[in-house]
Amino acid sequence: MQYIEKSNKSVQEVVDTILATVPNYKFGVLHIHNVKETLKSKGVDFNKECQILDICNPAYAKQFLETDMSLSVIMPCKISVYTDEGLTTIAMNSLVQLVDDINPDLIELAQEVQEILLNIIEEVK
Repeated sequence: MQYIEKSNKSVQEVVDTILATVPNYKFGVLHIHNVKETLKSKGVDFNKECQILDICNPAYAKQFLETDMSLSVIMPCKISVYTDEGLTTIAMNSLVQLVDDINPDLIELAQEVQEILLNIIEEVK
């Protein structure tokens, strides 16, 4: 399952707003993958804007990983911001569903983190 929101802001405006907002939730941005620029650097012409943000809250990450290191395959959390049919889209996969596939015992923790991520998306859109 994906959570998808539309925004009247540009991709870069949403990304900048995320960067300014996540510290309020004790998250940090670890890396931003600028897909258009990366493909361009590889000689591939791609005209759509797409930036994927790796975000993390160290305390939650520690809880997940101390319980089950195999959850590292879905970390850090990702929020994608891209253009689609002229609109800016903010998207995120369901953390609850991803965690449930690996370790259902951590569903409550995943729900807690997912709610925070959805609040961030709601705030920045």
